[in-house]
Amino acid sequence: MTVNMQGSKPYKKMAVTCRTRPVSEKRIVWPRFESKPFLDGRFQVKPLRRQLIDSAAAFWRLAYPEIYGSPHQFLLDPDEYEKNIALEDSWDKDSANKVYCMTVVEELGGENVVSATLLTKFERNLQVEFTFAATHPEYRKKDLTDELRIITRRIAHDSGAEYLTTFCETWHDITQYWCIKGGWKIAGIFPGNFIRWNGDNEEYRACTVHFCRF
Repeated sequence: MTVNMQGSKPYKKMAVTCRTRPVSEKRIVWPRFESKPFLDGRFQVKPLRRQLIDSAAAFWRLAYPEIYGSPHQFLLDPDEYEKNIALEDSWDKDSANKVYCMTVVEELGGENVVSATLLTKFERNLQVEFTFAATHPEYRKKDLTDELRIITRRIAHDSGAEYLTTFCETWHDITQYWCIKGGWKIAGIFPGNFIRWNGDNEEYRACTVHFCRF
């Protein structure tokens, strides 16, 4: 639907110190990728598929339980996956229409998700957010994430997005180190930005460090 902007005007004419361009349709599409098994053929980076949904939800409940009660709680519930996340089984449709892209490290043979990332697209802003990266507690410090991070970056860069963002928990030093080492610019610290679970029946508002890059 085309919006008729006749008779409208901005509050103030901006873009004095930056470039402008014509308004156009904006699209972000999750690209396909290829990968090979690694670590003696035991693991492989893959798009999430329907057969792995239960394993993925169980994985997030162990790897990142703090998101319980937050806007990302859907990752903990397998019933919420098909309507939210692009699946390999229906990639031609989902890659264009689904907001979230989950890339997983699968333990081959056991069909277990042992590490994963989540990307979020804000299509009309031509923006992709690196939302989460996590590894199963029993598989940490096993060099499982290098290939996963390379492919996740490639997906974001080839999606059609022009603005990339991410955030890190203030208590998670390694992700902050990755961002700074990777050339991300610090956008700010957001006090109390996300609700986080503290175990049992407790929650709190957590601080997050935000980064951006073009």
